[in-house]
Amino acid sequence: MRTAQRWAHALKAVAEGELTGDIPMTKANAARVERAVRAAWQPRVRQRVRRDAERNGFMLQVQATFGYSAAGGSTDDPRERMITQKMPGAVAQRLYAARDAGAPRAQQEAILAQALGEHYFKDGGRRATGLDVELNDIAWMDVEL
Repeated sequence: MRTAQRWAHALKAVAEGELTGDIPMTKANAARVERAVRAAWQPRVRQRVRRDAERNGFMLQVQATFGYSAAGGSTDDPRERMITQKMPGAVAQRLYAARDAGAPRAQQEAILAQALGEHYFKDGGRRATGLDVELNDIAWMDVEL
């Protein structure tokens, strides 16, 4: 950390004309500076992203095979779908809590399946009551925070 501070001070002094001459930046020093910046910067960025996702939700795009079970007379054949859905902050909270607790990928996928069932297929309880959604196979997924 101190190395990064020294380099930042020296670069500022050069820019302001207080220091003249070349400042040799070796690969080792450049790597030290980069590590120090990442150590201080990344945790704060991750905290901010998590806080925003838990407060405002996130956009989920997924192409996956979904299985269904519902009331009699409906189909339960798995179908591949591409879905783009705004997910609320409560879903982000559940996913982060599961990840923090060391939940396996299957459990996190189950949380996503349940959330998609509620917010996409059931539209917040306005339709498809009694529908259970199972996430069988994810071809790809993109989470926009």
